[in-house]
Amino acid sequence: MLESSHIAKIKQTVSEHDVELAHVFHLLGDKNRFLIIKLLAKQGELCVTDLANILDISISAVSQHLRILEMSRMVECKKMGQMMCYKPKIDDPNIKKIIRLM
Repeated sequence: MLESSHIAKIKQTVSEHDVELAHVFHLLGDKNRFLIIKLLAKQGELCVTDLANILDISISAVSQHLRILEMSRMVECKKMGQMMCYKPKIDDPNIKKIIRLM
């Protein structure tokens, strides 16, 4: 069993960045959200309808997943007429790391 001083040293190695990255992995634990990020990383930008057709799930399900990803600042959207199109936030270092891992 570790001594409390050793535990304190280990605790200091856990950074806010590690916690944020763990949150990203938690979000991508859902199969559809993982696939959405992977598709966006490969294609650059896709509309909600396109993602629904590719993943064979409803538009509302894709919209819910994208809303979660957008609230988590993993994707950003752009309105194109009546369609909403999404792309990954490439400037985020966590997203860059995740994309490299994929």
